[in-house]
Amino acid sequence: MKNSNLVVFLYFLCTVGCTFCSAQELDEKKRIEKVITECYIEPLYLEGDLTKIKEGFHEKFTMYVLYKGEFYLTSRMEWIKNIKETRARNLPQKNYSWKFETIDFEGQTAVVKLRINEEGNLKYMDYLTLYKFQDGWKVLTKQFSMF
Repeated sequence: MKNSNLVVFLYFLCTVGCTFCSAQELDEKKRIEKVITECYIEPLYLEGDLTKIKEGFHEKFTMYVLYKGEFYLTSRMEWIKNIKETRARNLPQKNYSWKFETIDFEGQTAVVKLRINEEGNLKYMDYLTLYKFQDGWKVLTKQFSMF
């Protein structure tokens, strides 16, 4: 009888522990998704407040760009400046949608694969890396493919 009680108790602990871990994992993924949405997608693709980028992107953020065979590194400050210059040209607003293809994290490190559609067609596939600091998740790097 003692063995069956022990088995039931261990099963209960495993079930509760797995449920707790799954809930924690889901909460962490939601935090990562929130940072990307509020500090990247909304300011950039929905013409929101660009100061939000500074909240979700680390001050040492670097964007890696391979364009027409040339490789560039762009800082957070340069990137925001480029966005402002593009907006100043008053180009027609496009319709964007997005999908989080992957959010993978372990401890303080995360990787996000983000699909950005323009007018219903794939425009960018972004790969973002993040670290979890005391004040939350921050994007450290961005690489992307443009279609």
